[in-house]
Amino acid sequence: MTNELFELARRRRSCRRYSGEKISDEIISEILKVALLAPSSWGGHPIEFVVVRNKDMIKKIARCKRMGAGPLAQADIAIVVIANTSNLELWIEDAAVASTYILLAAEQFNVGACWIHIRNRAGQQTTADEEIRQLLNVPDNFSVLNVVALGGKAEHKPARTETDLPRKNIHHEIFSS
Repeated sequence: MTNELFELARRRRSCRRYSGEKISDEIISEILKVALLAPSSWGGHPIEFVVVRNKDMIKKIARCKRMGAGPLAQADIAIVVIANTSNLELWIEDAAVASTYILLAAEQFNVGACWIHIRNRAGQQTTADEEIRQLLNVPDNFSVLNVVALGGKAEHKPARTETDLPRKNIHHEIFSS
């Protein structure tokens, strides 16, 4: 039996070095179409995306996080994943699912991608979330979960194999240690 999603997921690895290759508008559009299909709690679709191509702005976004945003500064594109948090308790989960869809879609098009976590991370003066929202003019009723850095792959990690799967983490009927 062929499991296309498994094949895609096993190839998807975080890419932290980029070649400088430009990602086409068509590919970005396809990646975003997949992200927009991500399910959300109560069908509210509170997740929105700010797509940034301007290199200077991408570097400014990267500087909003005190540490851990190195890959972002080298990316061709940054997709800032934001959620309207008004009257919504599950925005973190919804944004995480949409971000995962972006990561998988990027792999399908052989685009390097890396999740840069923003929520609850320190910025230069305040929080990384607040600094990014101010930089991008995002309203206060939104929060930033993460930024997905995208670019041509300058590193190629091997796909995971069946033997890499931590099958001990699967329990049947009851938890067993």
